[in-house]
Amino acid sequence: MHSAQALTDGWISFLRVQASNTGIKFIIGENESPATDGETVWMPSLPVNLTMKDLILFKSDGFHEIGHIRHSDLPYFKAFATKHGDFGRFLLNALDDVFMEKKQSRVTREAEGYFRQSTEIMFERKQFRDGSASPAEAVACYTLCYLFSRTWSEYAPPLAMVQTNFDKHFGEHAENVRTNLNQILESEFPSVQSTPHAGALALRIIAMLKALSDEDEKKKEEEKNGQPPKDQSGEQSQNGGSGDGQGSGKSDEKKPEQSGGNSDDKSDEKKPGQSGGDSDGKQNEKGGQGDQQGNSQPQGGDKPGEGSKAGEGKGNAADGKQDGGQGAGANGASLKEIVEGIINATGLGEREIFDKRAVIKGISDSVAAKKNPDYKGQTLAPKCVIDGKAIGKPSEKGFSGGAGNREVVDGIAVCPQDATEARVIEGKLNRKVQVLATRLQAYLMNQEEAEMFSTHRGDLGQNHLYRLGMGDTRIFCQKEEVERPTAAVSIVLDLSSSTQDEVDKAFARNENPQFVGGLPSSIARSIVQAALIFEKVLDQIGTPREILGFAPKKGELMTMVRSFGDNHQTAVKRIGGLRRIAGGGHTPIGEAVFHAGRRLMGHDAQKKVQFVLTDGMPGNVEKAVEMTRFCESAGIRVVFLVIGERVRTDWLTEAKIPFACAKTADDVGPVLIAEAKRLLM
Repeated sequence: MHSAQALTDGWISFLRVQASNTGIKFIIGENESPATDGETVWMPSLPVNLTMKDLILFKSDGFHEIGHIRHSDLPYFKAFATKHGDFGRFLLNALDDVFMEKKQSRVTREAEGYFRQSTEIMFERKQFRDGSASPAEAVACYTLCYLFSRTWSEYAPPLAMVQTNFDKHFGEHAENVRTNLNQILESEFPSVQSTPHAGALALRIIAMLKALSDEDEKKKEEEKNGQPPKDQSGEQSQNGGSGDGQGSGKSDEKKPEQSGGNSDDKSDEKKPGQSGGDSDGKQNEKGGQGDQQGNSQPQGGDKPGEGSKAGEGKGNAADGKQDGGQGAGANGASLKEIVEGIINATGLGEREIFDKRAVIKGISDSVAAKKNPDYKGQTLAPKCVIDGKAIGKPSEKGFSGGAGNREVVDGIAVCPQDATEARVIEGKLNRKVQVLATRLQAYLMNQEEAEMFSTHRGDLGQNHLYRLGMGDTRIFCQKEEVERPTAAVSIVLDLSSSTQDEVDKAFARNENPQFVGGLPSSIARSIVQAALIFEKVLDQIGTPREILGFAPKKGELMTMVRSFGDNHQTAVKRIGGLRRIAGGGHTPIGEAVFHAGRRLMGHDAQKKVQFVLTDGMPGNVEKAVEMTRFCESAGIRVVFLVIGERVRTDWLTEAKIPFACAKTADDVGPVLIAEAKRLLM
């Protein structure tokens, strides 16, 4: 079970807060794969209740995508990838991820915790790229893990796994390449303050790899011609040339067995095509160990291979061969061949090294296919848009925080206004609204504004003097003001065709000019009248409220009648326009409850209630129950007001969901009073 706090702080509320703080719009469920254009983030639909670890991954991915939008130079990244190929793009992505997540952690302090926890989870699940696919992948993976591991300990285990694969690919050259790579990262990465800076460092790493390969070729040529190898200072190397290309000035201090190559003076006896093992037939300690693993499964299991599939790494010189080298690079390739394969690599794929987007997509797909054991009985949340700008309060200068004249609020189309129809409906309410409002205000006024309690000091309480005979000195009185809980209300209206009669359908076709009087009230007309009663009564007692309709005839899922920030007159005019757009061919009660609930969660009221006015016939009973349970778990009381003479309530009874029946709008009053006494006081 998920606690109310866990749900309140779930992925929907998380996106609401991030959208409000950053101005970024999140669109859920429209794209199969996560994506961003720099202003909007598209994400797959997910179950409304995520497990704790999946929620950590989701929030980490959210901070990651926000970080790219706010701190990365996306146009530069695309241009760099086009110019410098697949490896250049992949390496820049690794460097930019480190720069961006570090900066995002400084901007949003909680982001660091999610980044680090998600890394630990993905390592445990082996859902990351471990460098096993190719040398090109190994270089980028090593770069990212090495930089992160210097400050975040969670990256130490992934670094060890990546380094094992790195050494396997580079063989006898591994230590030399890593030493130079480490020196560049340590000295130059602290200066990276933007994506272009990261691009310059990526080019610096590529240039270093080329330089090392050229030095290795030069050394081989000198050995072939019988010349003793030289180190970078021009002096003869004392260790058989193993220090060439390191550039550290410490090569003379290394022991022969540390170099990973030949350690004696028999190097001249080797042929150019011979593998880099010792001439006496023994396997080199570093290169040989890597080669022995060549025909086995890559370390880290098969899940890292999901990000490092066999097809990712085409174009490398070492690909497609048996792993038989014992001293040179993997498969006996020279360093020059390895580097050329890295620079010209293709097929590295779009997945990042710790690709939380792919994990989130996998959760969505598995739940949709009903194959995820962690989410048995759950379905994906309905499609929605979260822009963070639609839940507001009236400002001093007006109601700028509401829907206003915008055509769309939070991805929901705004209902058109009809002032004429609104006046006709108001005229038919007579004194119902005033009577209800007066009764509610009487309940509010009768509430005690302060509580009295006995104490050792304060005003002398005559009713407490008897305590003296009992030896109790609490004979005084003190008063403490009572802080009444605030409440917010969301009203959800059924506009489907099952609520209409022929008069309503004719009105929607503009064949009748106004609300027809003298006829028995249809369900649709009763729902519209009830909505106006709710709006007027709650307005008089000052309760924050929102009104949404579902299943309008235009094929849209929802329509926004009144947002929390809209004024009363705007809401009344839009209620007048409801019958113009009613008549949808489906009844998505579950989706409507979800959308109203997710918006109600964003309100800061202490108590929250959602009224659903319908004929009680959902298109999908299981979805309706699931979404109602979701809202209830988040602390929202959902009450169904089933209107009409022929209604369906069996599913509500079976699910033990609160409901009340009303034949017409005249019966709405008692239900409103009962719930108001429960929640608005």
